[in-house]
Amino acid sequence: MENVSSIVPEQDFTCSFADLLKRPRHAQEPQKLEPKRTIIRWTEEEKTQLTALFKQGTNVDEIASQLNRPVDGVLGQIRKLGLRRCKMLTLEQEQFLKRDFWLLGVEGCAKKLCRNRSTIAYYAKLLNLKKPTRDEVDPPIPRCLLPYDMVKRVAILQRKSPTSRNQVEDAVVIFYDKNGPSTSMMAMHLDELCAALDRHFRRKPGVTASALMYGYKAV
Repeated sequence: MENVSSIVPEQDFTCSFADLLKRPRHAQEPQKLEPKRTIIRWTEEEKTQLTALFKQGTNVDEIASQLNRPVDGVLGQIRKLGLRRCKMLTLEQEQFLKRDFWLLGVEGCAKKLCRNRSTIAYYAKLLNLKKPTRDEVDPPIPRCLLPYDMVKRVAILQRKSPTSRNQVEDAVVIFYDKNGPSTSMMAMHLDELCAALDRHFRRKPGVTASALMYGYKAV
Protein backbone atom coordinates (compact mmCIF):
# COMPACT_ATOMS: atom_id res chain seq x y z
CA MET A 1 0.00 0.00 0.00
CA GLU A 2 3.02 2.18 -0.24
CA ASN A 3 2.18 3.17 -3.87
CA VAL A 4 -1.15 4.67 -2.86
CA SER A 5 -0.93 8.36 -2.40
CA SER A 6 -2.20 9.64 0.81
CA ILE A 7 -5.09 12.13 0.77
CA VAL A 8 -4.03 15.60 1.60
CA PRO A 9 -6.59 17.21 3.87
CA GLU A 10 -6.02 20.67 2.32
CA GLN A 11 -7.43 19.59 -1.14
CA ASP A 12 -10.91 20.90 -2.02
CA PHE A 13 -13.19 18.41 -3.77
CA THR A 14 -16.30 20.61 -3.78
CA CYS A 15 -15.83 21.38 -7.56
CA SER A 16 -17.54 18.68 -9.63
CA PHE A 17 -16.94 17.74 -13.28
CA ALA A 18 -20.19 19.50 -14.27
CA ASP A 19 -18.87 22.69 -12.76
CA LEU A 20 -15.87 22.55 -15.06
CA LEU A 21 -18.14 22.61 -18.10
CA LYS A 22 -19.65 25.93 -17.05
CA ARG A 23 -17.93 29.12 -18.29
CA PRO A 24 -17.16 31.42 -15.40
CA ARG A 25 -19.13 34.62 -15.34
CA HIS A 26 -17.21 37.83 -14.95
CA ALA A 27 -18.85 40.92 -13.68
CA GLN A 28 -19.48 43.29 -16.61
CA GLU A 29 -17.96 46.69 -16.19
CA PRO A 30 -20.42 49.52 -16.75
CA GLN A 31 -19.96 51.12 -20.16
CA LYS A 32 -18.67 54.64 -20.06
CA LEU A 33 -20.95 56.93 -22.01
CA GLU A 34 -19.16 59.53 -24.10
CA PRO A 35 -20.30 63.04 -23.45
CA LYS A 36 -22.58 64.42 -26.14
CA ARG A 37 -21.01 67.02 -28.39
CA THR A 38 -22.69 70.35 -28.39
CA ILE A 39 -22.89 71.95 -31.82
CA ILE A 40 -21.56 75.50 -31.75
CA ARG A 41 -22.74 77.52 -34.71
CA TRP A 42 -20.24 79.44 -36.81
CA THR A 43 -20.35 83.18 -36.42
CA GLU A 44 -19.93 85.54 -39.37
CA GLU A 45 -16.59 86.66 -37.94
CA GLU A 46 -15.35 83.06 -37.83
CA LYS A 47 -16.49 82.48 -41.41
CA THR A 48 -14.59 85.59 -42.51
CA GLN A 49 -11.45 84.44 -40.69
CA LEU A 50 -11.78 80.96 -42.18
CA THR A 51 -12.14 82.37 -45.70
CA ALA A 52 -9.12 84.65 -45.27
CA LEU A 53 -6.90 81.89 -43.85
CA PHE A 54 -8.00 79.43 -46.53
CA LYS A 55 -7.22 81.87 -49.35
CA GLN A 56 -3.81 82.55 -47.79
CA GLY A 57 -2.98 78.88 -48.24
CA THR A 58 -3.01 77.94 -44.52
CA ASN A 59 -3.44 74.19 -44.00
CA VAL A 60 -6.60 72.87 -42.38
CA ASP A 61 -4.91 71.75 -39.13
CA GLU A 62 -3.51 75.23 -38.56
CA ILE A 63 -6.88 76.82 -39.34
CA ALA A 64 -8.57 74.51 -36.83
CA SER A 65 -5.97 75.43 -34.20
CA GLN A 66 -6.36 79.17 -34.74
CA LEU A 67 -10.15 79.07 -34.71
CA ASN A 68 -10.29 76.55 -31.85
CA ARG A 69 -12.44 74.25 -33.92
CA PRO A 70 -12.22 70.50 -34.74
CA VAL A 71 -10.70 69.60 -38.09
CA ASP A 72 -13.92 67.88 -39.23
CA GLY A 73 -15.87 71.02 -38.42
CA VAL A 74 -13.48 73.19 -40.41
CA LEU A 75 -13.67 70.84 -43.40
CA GLY A 76 -17.46 70.85 -43.27
CA GLN A 77 -17.58 74.65 -43.15
CA ILE A 78 -15.16 74.90 -46.08
CA ARG A 79 -17.56 72.74 -48.11
CA LYS A 80 -20.54 74.85 -47.06
CA LEU A 81 -18.81 78.07 -48.08
CA GLY A 82 -17.78 76.56 -51.41
CA LEU A 83 -14.10 77.42 -50.92
CA ARG A 84 -11.65 75.88 -53.36
CA ARG A 85 -7.92 76.12 -53.70
CA CYS A 86 -6.48 76.76 -57.12
CA LYS A 87 -2.92 76.94 -58.27
CA MET A 88 -1.64 80.43 -57.60
CA LEU A 89 -1.41 82.90 -60.44
CA THR A 90 1.95 84.41 -61.19
CA LEU A 91 2.32 88.18 -60.85
CA GLU A 92 2.28 88.56 -64.64
CA GLN A 93 -0.88 86.45 -64.93
CA GLU A 94 -2.62 88.45 -62.21
CA GLN A 95 -1.71 91.74 -63.93
CA PHE A 96 -2.98 90.36 -67.24
CA LEU A 97 -6.23 89.35 -65.56
CA LYS A 98 -6.73 92.80 -64.03
CA ARG A 99 -5.93 94.51 -67.32
CA ASP A 100 -7.87 92.40 -69.83
CA PHE A 101 -10.62 90.54 -67.96
CA TRP A 102 -13.19 93.24 -68.78
CA LEU A 103 -12.42 92.62 -72.43
CA LEU A 104 -11.78 88.87 -72.72
CA GLY A 105 -13.89 87.43 -69.91
CA VAL A 106 -13.35 83.99 -68.36
CA GLU A 107 -13.04 82.01 -71.58
CA GLY A 108 -10.66 84.43 -73.28
CA CYS A 109 -8.37 84.82 -70.26
CA ALA A 110 -8.28 81.06 -69.68
CA LYS A 111 -7.23 80.52 -73.29
CA LYS A 112 -4.61 83.28 -73.23
CA LEU A 113 -3.07 82.17 -69.91
CA CYS A 114 -3.42 78.42 -70.61
CA ARG A 115 -5.24 77.95 -67.31
CA ASN A 116 -8.38 76.11 -66.31
CA ARG A 117 -11.64 78.01 -66.73
CA SER A 118 -12.66 77.39 -63.10
CA THR A 119 -9.32 78.81 -61.91
CA ILE A 120 -9.83 82.04 -63.87
CA ALA A 121 -13.41 82.33 -62.61
CA TYR A 122 -12.23 81.80 -59.01
CA TYR A 123 -9.55 84.51 -59.16
CA ALA A 124 -11.81 86.90 -61.06
CA LYS A 125 -14.33 86.63 -58.23
CA LEU A 126 -11.53 87.00 -55.68
CA LEU A 127 -10.25 90.16 -57.39
CA ASN A 128 -13.82 91.45 -57.93
CA LEU A 129 -13.37 91.57 -61.70
CA LYS A 130 -16.41 91.74 -63.94
CA LYS A 131 -16.94 91.87 -67.68
CA PRO A 132 -19.53 94.50 -68.59
CA THR A 133 -22.24 93.63 -71.04
CA ARG A 134 -22.68 95.59 -74.25
CA ASP A 135 -25.72 97.39 -72.88
CA GLU A 136 -23.79 98.62 -69.83
CA VAL A 137 -21.37 100.61 -72.00
CA ASP A 138 -22.28 104.22 -72.76
CA PRO A 139 -22.61 104.60 -75.67
CA PRO A 140 -23.54 100.96 -76.34
CA ILE A 141 -21.18 99.05 -78.60
CA PRO A 142 -22.66 96.92 -81.41
CA ARG A 143 -20.69 93.80 -80.40
CA CYS A 144 -18.20 92.54 -77.86
CA LEU A 145 -14.77 94.08 -78.32
CA LEU A 146 -11.91 91.81 -79.29
CA PRO A 147 -8.19 92.10 -78.43
CA TYR A 148 -7.28 93.25 -81.93
CA ASP A 149 -9.72 96.17 -81.60
CA MET A 150 -7.52 97.76 -78.93
CA VAL A 151 -4.97 100.46 -79.76
CA LYS A 152 -1.40 99.22 -79.37
CA ARG A 153 0.54 102.45 -79.90
CA VAL A 154 -0.17 106.19 -79.73
CA ALA A 155 1.73 109.06 -81.35
CA ILE A 156 1.27 112.81 -80.84
CA LEU A 157 1.70 115.09 -83.84
CA GLN A 158 2.01 118.89 -83.53
CA ARG A 159 0.49 120.47 -86.63
CA LYS A 160 2.12 123.90 -86.08
CA SER A 161 -1.02 125.51 -87.36
CA PRO A 162 -1.09 129.33 -87.18
CA THR A 163 -4.69 129.22 -85.98
CA SER A 164 -3.90 127.06 -82.90
CA ARG A 165 -4.06 128.97 -79.62
CA ASN A 166 -2.00 126.43 -77.60
CA GLN A 167 -0.20 123.10 -77.88
CA VAL A 168 -3.24 121.04 -76.92
CA GLU A 169 -5.36 122.63 -79.64
CA ASP A 170 -2.52 122.17 -82.11
CA ALA A 171 -1.87 118.49 -81.32
CA VAL A 172 -3.35 115.45 -83.08
CA VAL A 173 -3.39 111.97 -81.50
CA ILE A 174 -2.62 109.15 -83.95
CA PHE A 175 -3.62 105.58 -83.03
CA TYR A 176 -1.91 102.43 -84.31
CA ASP A 177 -3.02 98.81 -84.07
CA LYS A 178 0.54 97.46 -83.86
CA ASN A 179 3.51 98.20 -81.62
CA GLY A 180 5.93 98.37 -84.55
CA PRO A 181 5.76 100.36 -87.78
CA SER A 182 2.28 100.12 -89.27
CA THR A 183 -0.45 102.09 -90.97
CA SER A 184 -2.34 104.34 -88.59
CA MET A 185 -5.84 103.23 -87.55
CA MET A 186 -7.33 106.67 -86.97
CA ALA A 187 -6.53 110.12 -85.60
CA MET A 188 -8.22 112.56 -83.24
CA HIS A 189 -7.66 116.17 -82.21
CA LEU A 190 -6.23 116.29 -78.70
CA ASP A 191 -8.52 119.11 -77.57
CA GLU A 192 -11.57 117.05 -78.59
CA LEU A 193 -10.22 114.08 -76.63
CA CYS A 194 -9.69 116.34 -73.59
CA ALA A 195 -13.26 117.63 -73.87
CA ALA A 196 -14.57 114.04 -73.97
CA LEU A 197 -12.57 113.23 -70.84
CA ASP A 198 -13.95 116.30 -69.08
CA ARG A 199 -17.50 115.16 -69.80
CA HIS A 200 -16.85 111.56 -68.79
CA PHE A 201 -15.25 112.45 -65.44
CA ARG A 202 -17.68 115.32 -64.84
CA ARG A 203 -15.02 118.00 -64.80
CA LYS A 204 -15.36 121.61 -65.83
CA PRO A 205 -14.66 122.20 -69.54
CA GLY A 206 -10.97 122.77 -70.13
CA VAL A 207 -9.71 121.09 -66.93
CA THR A 208 -7.98 118.21 -68.73
CA ALA A 209 -6.36 120.48 -71.32
CA SER A 210 -5.18 122.91 -68.61
CA ALA A 211 -3.69 120.04 -66.61
CA LEU A 212 -1.71 118.91 -69.66
CA MET A 213 -0.29 122.38 -70.21
CA TYR A 214 0.18 123.66 -66.65
CA GLY A 215 0.28 120.57 -64.43
CA TYR A 216 -1.79 119.49 -61.43
CA LYS A 217 -2.22 123.05 -60.11
CA ALA A 218 -4.70 123.75 -62.86
CA VAL A 219 -7.09 120.96 -61.77
